[in-house]
Amino acid sequence: MTNQKRLYQIDLFRFIAAMSVLLHHYLFRGYAEGNMSNIDFGEIGQFFKYGYLGVDFFFILSGFVISLSIKGNSLSKFLFSRITRLYPVYWLCVILTFLVILIFGAPRYFVTLKQLLFNLTMFQDYFGVDSIDGVYWSLVIEMRFYIMIALFLIANKLKKININTFIYIWILLSIFIVFLNQEIFLLRVIKYIFILEWSSYFIAGMVFLQIFNGVFKLKHVLLLSICLFLSYYNLNVRKEEFEIFYQVPHSITIKFTTVVIFFILMFLISKGKLNFLNSPKLLQLGLLTYPLYLIHQIIGFIIFNNLSDKVNKYTLLFSTTIIMILVSYVISKKIDPLLSSLLRKKLDLIYVWFKLRKSNV
Repeated sequence: MTNQKRLYQIDLFRFIAAMSVLLHHYLFRGYAEGNMSNIDFGEIGQFFKYGYLGVDFFFILSGFVISLSIKGNSLSKFLFSRITRLYPVYWLCVILTFLVILIFGAPRYFVTLKQLLFNLTMFQDYFGVDSIDGVYWSLVIEMRFYIMIALFLIANKLKKININTFIYIWILLSIFIVFLNQEIFLLRVIKYIFILEWSSYFIAGMVFLQIFNGVFKLKHVLLLSICLFLSYYNLNVRKEEFEIFYQVPHSITIKFTTVVIFFILMFLISKGKLNFLNSPKLLQLGLLTYPLYLIHQIIGFIIFNNLSDKVNKYTLLFSTTIIMILVSYVISKKIDPLLSSLLRKKLDLIYVWFKLRKSNV
């Protein structure tokens, strides 16, 4: 989003979503998983076991923001903006996490140079290499969404395709997969390619942008209702997976109610009902969200594990959270602009070289 179009409420909600995930990891997942953190926060941790839903909110926000950003943009501009937005901070945070694990992580955490090199691609899973930090999984989902948007831009260039057509096809695939045998290999491939386990969130974000840009119509009610149905279905599937993994009950009512709240907040943004929050002062909160998400988990657990026998656990929780926010602020405010600028210049040179070479053929 350009600053002219920027909705600063989204920066606030990004930060809240990131903090929700951070507190889920620190207060619940670290100890519940058994091999990450040795600090048990008891009942408070149980309260934050649903904090991972902040990632679901990220996907809705992404559907909204990316749809806004592609308006009038070419494929090259879209890819250029995504690469320069994601990779510089990602590379820095991967290297930072690698060094912290290397120096302070043993015996619980260890990392190899091979891991580092493959993780720098952001596609380490496809090479059978473990992520240095588990939070990277959602970046792969985002990248798959960007690939779908890139394919839409290509198709749109070849033959003008309305964004509505893209949404309708995607949501129909999402519905059909629910009622078909998902063990069939071809259906598993389709489900993977079209991100059907998360599609309801991205589609909802795109629909909310349509509401933001025009009149709220009956078709939007229908599309969002379908997205809520699909969200409920997929939440229920993941509920069973979480209960098996963590051996604790998860309430589908709480999970779905939380997602409904996300939809309500996005609707209020789309209708301009939260414009009183639209302050440029929130921009930095949104910018620090990305590095905060990337660095908080493993580095935070390593701090916990090295200091838990020396510092009160709540003092450690508070101080670690503040450190993560401050480091993320420095990365987003001071380092990211420099790294992104360098990458943009390099990509510009490559683009000019490619154009010249193409013109000489």
